[in-house]
Amino acid sequence: MSDPCRSVARMNDNVLAAAARGRDFLVRNGHRLEAAVVDHVWFEGEAHAVVDALASYQNEDGGFGNGLERDIGAPQSNPFATWMALIYLRSIPLKTSGAMRERVAVWLADNQANDGDWHFSAATRSGRLAPWFSEWRFPSLNPACCLAGQSYALGIATPKLLARVHTLFAAQASVDAVREGQFYDVVPYAEYSLTGSLPMEYLDAVAETIVTWAHEDRFDDAEHFFNLALRNSPELAARIPRAVIETYATRALAEQHDDGGWPSPYDPAWRPAATAGVLLGLARANPRP
Repeated sequence: MSDPCRSVARMNDNVLAAAARGRDFLVRNGHRLEAAVVDHVWFEGEAHAVVDALASYQNEDGGFGNGLERDIGAPQSNPFATWMALIYLRSIPLKTSGAMRERVAVWLADNQANDGDWHFSAATRSGRLAPWFSEWRFPSLNPACCLAGQSYALGIATPKLLARVHTLFAAQASVDAVREGQFYDVVPYAEYSLTGSLPMEYLDAVAETIVTWAHEDRFDDAEHFFNLALRNSPELAARIPRAVIETYATRALAEQHDDGGWPSPYDPAWRPAATAGVLLGLARANPRP
């Protein structure tokens, strides 16, 4: 019979080696932001390096754009790039990102519509947009619930912001959407769990959907599993069986390319973000001993 302690140690060694290769891929190809995130999470790199790298994507109004969301070409601030920035900010200590978070809070307050969502500006719509963004209909739980959840976790969600999103959630939420929808239909519910306001029936439904999809091999890759299962509230992550998490940790290692990066089912320009996403997921699934 194999020794489980040796198996865990071997897994940790393999994950650490994969993280090193992933960091090297990012550094070698000049992906400063993603490299800084991985370096901080896995190798005790300076958290300020993440803030410094994110600064190049932050606009004067406090929001983020400038290509952080690869499928939106206009440099002006938009909700999806800002959502991505908040996710990266959650990988570092709050004390490190105070000034940047304060500026994001201003953008969130100034740009939330009365319907609770954050819409594309005319400038964003006039730039290059991927087809799915060209057809995006607002208000929507995505990005509203995603921004609410991430901003709450970062301590910058105001009561007014949360109340507006709560009203939108009450109007649009559906357990059937969680149980029968596709990946991006479920994402806003998982992200909204960070606020502590996701009703229990929805929390249970999200967890059940994740586990069902895992057993049916319906996730595009390990990163998609990690983003839905482990990046959001502890209450959601606690509902995912450890065996399922370990299966996707193993899958993540198998999906790493020879160059050290991870693939993306989307445009190759997403590989840096996918690489950082996988390694953030592996850190949550397999924290260093």
